[in-house]
Amino acid sequence: MLAVELSTNRLFVVQAAEMLEKDGIYAEVINLRSIRPLDRSTINASVRKTNRLITVEEGFPQHGVGAEICASVVEESFSYLDAPVERIAGADVPMPYAANLERMAVPQVEDIVRAAKRACYRSVPLAATA
Repeated sequence: MLAVELSTNRLFVVQAAEMLEKDGIYAEVINLRSIRPLDRSTINASVRKTNRLITVEEGFPQHGVGAEICASVVEESFSYLDAPVERIAGADVPMPYAANLERMAVPQVEDIVRAAKRACYRSVPLAATA
């Protein structure tokens, strides 16, 4: 499984990778240090190796870096994907000030673990729970 994240989420992604390793899911984590230029070759090489993609960012889901990464992978490495791309992003709400609400608005370790298990077909798909 491949997880691509922006530097603000690095700690959460690494924690999720450690939790997933206990379940036999090995994650390759790419920490993007810049988005311009976007290291498309590293991302696509990893997708071709792992056959999966999960993007993690705190920004809004629309028009974000995760969306651009997904578009790049679909254009250049679509035939290598064995599962749908998973995008983990902040909630589409104004950023709350209360700590408990902020936690609900930004991606957490549990969100990343659930997405990775879906990508590896180790849990119930998101559509089946709705």
